[in-house]
Amino acid sequence: MLSNFSRHICLLAVSLCLVTLPMMQSAHAAIISTDTAINYTDRQQQIERINTALARESVQQVLVDLGVAPEDASARVQVLSDAELQTLDQKLAELPAGGTGIVEVVGIVAIVLIVLELLNVTNFFTEF
Repeated sequence: MLSNFSRHICLLAVSLCLVTLPMMQSAHAAIISTDTAINYTDRQQQIERINTALARESVQQVLVDLGVAPEDASARVQVLSDAELQTLDQKLAELPAGGTGIVEVVGIVAIVLIVLELLNVTNFFTEF
């Protein structure tokens, strides 16, 4: 048998539960389409690639020189629309990693070889 005090505690606990029960929020779940899931995954990957580029020290230095805090830049990436995010990701993918493209590198090497050949330092072109 419960004592009188225990009964009051139990009654108070049950009353509290009944009063707060309507205030509880339930979770809403829904089925999403495959396209929505893929778009969400693509968006997260784009954000990750952009944030990786923004994490480089040289990029952060340019951001600071332009007056933008690197943390603000990452926060701005999160709120970009899908179209803006895709455009930015494509622009970053088109940029050369080392600052020069393959065409420029081949051109520079060719010019160096021609100059060395003209100065008779190498016999690169005469061997062919």
